[in-house]
This record gives sequence, structure tokens and C-alpha cells, in this order.
Amino acid sequence: MRIFWANQGEDERGVHVNINGAGVTAHAPNRENAIKLLEWLSSPGGQKLFADTNHEFPVNPEVTPHPLIVGFGPFTRDPISIAEYGLLQAAAIKLLDRVGYK
Repeated sequence: MRIFWANQGEDERGVHVNINGAGVTAHAPNRENAIKLLEWLSSPGGQKLFADTNHEFPVNPEVTPHPLIVGFGPFTRDPISIAEYGLLQAAAIKLLDRVGYK
């Protein structure tokens, strides 16, 4: 068994990449500490710990992925803009509901 990166051909769009996000709500009771946590999580040290623990690609380009992840080899990611995901989210949820996805 080995990793297979889909859609890697010259005329193909590249592989889908999941995204995660975090933010601070307007009424957060500990706003300053929440911001400090998010800044740390995106720092090289925070990203290294986080990515090595859950074996994901780090979002911070200064951080080298865990050796297991490096072993997956290079890939071309789908260049779709993250903003496009948000525009399509409501339609995607309706589609999932329509087909009964749980």
C-alpha cells in the first residue's frame, strides 16, 4: 500500500486539500490570550508541535513536515481559492442534505 495523489496529470486540477481555521469571537472573554494562542499555533514552534502530533502538513512554510509526511512525496494541490470554498459551502450542505449524507 502507498500514498496516491489524485489529479496530478498535466491537464488535471491537483489534489484537494482540507483546510482548518480559527478565530476569536467579538465577545470572547479572554481576547488577548486567545490571540496569543492563535499566534503561537501559527508560529514555527507551535506548528512543529501541532503538525508532528497529528501528522498533517504544517501551514507555516518555515516548518519542515514530520518525516512520515515527507515520505508521502511531493504533490500538486488544487489551486482553488480558499474564498471559493466559502462561496460554495451553502450549496454543498444542501447537496449533502438532499442525498442523505450523515
